[in-house]
Amino acid sequence: MTMPSTPTFSVLRAGMSIHGDLVSEDGFTCLALVTGNVRASHGLLHIGRGGVVHGDVEGEHIIIDGTVEGDVKSRVSLKINGRVIGRIFYAGTIRLGENVTLEGSSITRVPAVGYVASPQKEDAPAIHIDDPEVPGTAA
Repeated sequence: MTMPSTPTFSVLRAGMSIHGDLVSEDGFTCLALVTGNVRASHGLLHIGRGGVVHGDVEGEHIIIDGTVEGDVKSRVSLKINGRVIGRIFYAGTIRLGENVTLEGSSITRVPAVGYVASPQKEDAPAIHIDDPEVPGTAA
């Protein structure tokens, strides 16, 4: 008899300090100080109030209530009610809350972020969001 898989959810608690990149298969909440890039393959990636990331944030569903000093790349949904200092790329939906602070940010909707599930058409231009000059963004 196989047990049904239960969702996994992790919390990086306030008072923790992490130096290095974080990569998770499932989503998590970050209330800690992270110096490095943060990425979740699936689920909700939540930068909670008091959480600070000095690096890029990438995920499927992202909620930012804390601070991100780096680029934000969302594949499906993005809600910002905190502070972002960097470029913002989203492929699905975006919602800016009443407490949002964007400093030096550009917001760009792109066809896809990270991996693309279907092959790209030959006549469609490639978009590389790691390039400093992305078509349609303000520097």
